[in-house]
Amino acid sequence: MVIALDIDDTITRNPEFFACLSAGFAAMGHRVVVITFREKRDEVIADLRGWGIVHHEVICATTEAVLTAGVEQWKAAVCRRIGVDVIFEDDAASLRHVDPSVTAFLTVHHDRHDLAAVQRQRQ
Repeated sequence: MVIALDIDDTITRNPEFFACLSAGFAAMGHRVVVITFREKRDEVIADLRGWGIVHHEVICATTEAVLTAGVEQWKAAVCRRIGVDVIFEDDAASLRHVDPSVTAFLTVHHDRHDLAAVQRQRQ
């Protein structure tokens, strides 16, 4: 499988968990790819190393790529291009555009995500 990880508000929410998760996926032979809106690749790699995140590839945003695809659509386009099977992401707007065949895990922030609205929709 190809496993995609977001950085800000996903990995940064619990770096120790994502270090264990990424190492486990990699040890089982899966490909771990970090997809981020951050543009400074060297800084991204240094941060990932500091957190102990195992990864096979890092894909950083460029202004041109994001504007071409659309801000909310950029990560979904990257996921399609590289064949992502599972994504961990904090932005529900971005996840809306990911193909339904991709298993998506939303990192929830209680001050930003209205979980009560989700509950009301189920009733």
